[in-house]
Amino acid sequence: MPKVTPTSARKADHIRINLEKEVRSGLTTGLENYNFIHQAIPEINLQDVELGVNFLGKSLKAPLLISSMTGGTEEAQQINQTLAAAAQKMGIAMGVGSQRAAIENPELAFTFQVRNVAPDILLLANLGAIQLNYGYTVDECHKAIDMIEADALILHLNPLQEAAQPEGDTNFKGLLAKIEKVCKTLHVPVIAKEVGWGISGMAARKLYEAGIAAIDVAGAGGTSWTQVEMHRAETQSQARLASAFL
Repeated sequence: MPKVTPTSARKADHIRINLEKEVRSGLTTGLENYNFIHQAIPEINLQDVELGVNFLGKSLKAPLLISSMTGGTEEAQQINQTLAAAAQKMGIAMGVGSQRAAIENPELAFTFQVRNVAPDILLLANLGAIQLNYGYTVDECHKAIDMIEADALILHLNPLQEAAQPEGDTNFKGLLAKIEKVCKTLHVPVIAKEVGWGISGMAARKLYEAGIAAIDVAGAGGTSWTQVEMHRAETQSQARLASAFL
């Protein structure tokens, strides 16, 4: 059994809390405010509609991504294997959860490795961008990519979650320049991803100028990671802080 580290223990907490607690965002996507205008005379043959796209050099049967969820704890292996098998069957893309736990403890790499069930999919590695301010370099990015035979790397951005997390990393100063260096150095595309609070137009522009190849906006409407961290809080003040953000 792999050694339990603080990072892998946190990942186990996240899975447990998502299964046992109510952690949905208090906000919706906003899509309920819009309706398509019905076209009663479409003048097309439905059989001619083609959903396939080319994205980051890979062909997808539909423009869909199973975005990053988990990894780094034994329970996560089956989750990632199941999601990857579904992605392979449907011909869509998948990103794994943050690989920090396996960078710290390579014995956990198997919890992220899914090429055995998904040899053909567009597969995205994943590290927290904030770790570039805590000792991570392009070398760790390469390790994450090689670990799972990935086609691209996600750098996820989660400042609000880190601020609410008991052990969060909260030095965001100078991070954009380090993201730019990663983009210029890596041999694969780099994707920026939020985790539930979206990416503004201004932030998207800065990321694009830094060399980011694609952006996963990951706005409101799903899991609220501040609500998850509220259930992990070590003090009442930490819990109150986390609960203030939907």
